[in-house]
Amino acid sequence: MLSIVRIGPKRSIHTEKLVSALRRACAGAVLLVVLLPGSALAQLYATPIGNPDKPYLLDGYSVLPPRGSGWFEMKRDRASAYFGKRLSSLTHSFIAVAMSSSIVDTFQSIDGFRDYVTTQLEGTTGDQRNKVLQVVVATDTAPGPFCVRYQIKTEDRGAANAPGRALLAESFGISCLHPDRRDLAIDISYTERGLPAETGTLLRNEGESFIRSLRFTTAQ
Repeated sequence: MLSIVRIGPKRSIHTEKLVSALRRACAGAVLLVVLLPGSALAQLYATPIGNPDKPYLLDGYSVLPPRGSGWFEMKRDRASAYFGKRLSSLTHSFIAVAMSSSIVDTFQSIDGFRDYVTTQLEGTTGDQRNKVLQVVVATDTAPGPFCVRYQIKTEDRGAANAPGRALLAESFGISCLHPDRRDLAIDISYTERGLPAETGTLLRNEGESFIRSLRFTTAQ
């Protein structure tokens, strides 16, 4: 079942870290610090992916790093991993993020969880620099019984490396409740940002491989 949300003035109530994860995804790669609230830029690093077949074992799940050349790890902790891809254009960026976090809400059906995610994303109205254009949410139970896919389009009109030009950011992700522990939410996403001529489907397979690599593990 599909839900399409066109962003309006309505804002929803923030609920635990899942909301932050979803809203960080729609921010895209405008600034790395947007993805890392409370962290200093000095904490970021760029370590090339050594073994693309070695999974990242995180809290309640595992993922493989994104496939393709030029990928590097930016940050990693017990629950999350952040990746970036080296590209030749200063206006073009591509990132991938995996994270898990606790959630207090309970859901009786996948439709209820989908509506919850839709409501949280509906509250993302952007800011003076970034305008959220559209959000699409759909159920996807292939990875697990409580999973939804989402797509977010954002326009960035304040990028320092693109004065006077708008950059388009598109985020694609999946949010799931852990099948054995419904108080643990897992979010896997990738975001591409750039000029309209730079973005598209060319790199999307690399992001989709990252999402498809999700495997649930025993939650700690």
